[in-house]
This record gives sequence, structure tokens and C-alpha cells, in this order.
Amino acid sequence: MFKYQHGFCIIRCQPFHIGHDRLIKKMMEECAYGTVLIGSAQESGTEKNPLPYFTRKKMVQNVWRKSDAYERLRIVGVKDVNNVPWNVHVLETIKKEQPDKPAPDVIYVGDEREYLFFKNDVTNVEICSRTTQDFPFLSGNMVRDMIALKDIRYKEFVHPENIELIEKSFYEGEKN
Repeated sequence: MFKYQHGFCIIRCQPFHIGHDRLIKKMMEECAYGTVLIGSAQESGTEKNPLPYFTRKKMVQNVWRKSDAYERLRIVGVKDVNNVPWNVHVLETIKKEQPDKPAPDVIYVGDEREYLFFKNDVTNVEICSRTTQDFPFLSGNMVRDMIALKDIRYKEFVHPENIELIEKSFYEGEKN
């Protein structure tokens, strides 16, 4: 029996790191169904969003496809919009992609402020810090900076299944 019917979280995965995975793991332990929305799906090739959506989705799949929970998990891109309120856009995206699933009854966030857009639309919020005692300074910016600087310590913050994909995405085409 699950605590919730349908949970969701919004992450950019630039790149997918262990903090993101911690959030998804909690969601899938507590929800009958889970939706991972990969934000800024239309963005790639920029400093803040270097990786394209399909690469980011593949990183999540690489880690979760071996899990028993994978069949209950949906990974969906969500584009940034300016003409519709963010909460409406996100919930419409979930409904469009999963019309057979119940509306989300919980959102999983790393910080309480991320919930504010949804406080009138989603009954529950679960806060799951992406950092731990072992990794107190974990952020996508930090991991991206380490990758850009070719600092191999970035490998401590991503799953081994994704190292080859990350290095191909960030380093392919560079001259030695």
C-alpha cells in the first residue's frame, strides 16, 4: 500500500545527479505512480542547459530501468512557457501524457519554495533534500562546473551508468 496515488517532481538533470535520484527514490517508495518532469525540455547547448532533453531522459532511464518501480514511473519533458501559469502548464502536461492515471496528489521538492506554485493545486508536498552529510554541497551547477573543468571528482555525484554518456555529451568533438 502506498502513501499517495500519484507523485511528481520537476528536475532539469543538467546532468542527472545523485540528489535527483534521491528525490525520485523517495517518490517511488511512497507513490503508486510517479512522474518525473524534466524541465526546460526545449533548452540545450547553453551554459545553464548544455544537454538536450533526450540525453537527460536517458540518464534517468539508465539508472531506473533496472528498478521494479520503473513500470510505475513516467519520464516526461516539460517546456518553459510564459503565456500560461507554470502550475497549470505542468499539471496539463502530466494529464496529457498520462490520461489514464489519477491527477497528482503530491509533489516532491528539494526545497519548500519549489512547492509555492502548486500549493492551491496539489494537496500534499514532500520535501526531500538533495544534499546529505556525505554530499552537503551538491548542485547541478557544481557538477556541471566540475565536468567543464575536467575535474574527475564529478563522478562521485553521478551514477556510474551515466559517466560514459556525460563524457560523450560534454567532451565529444574537443581536440586533445
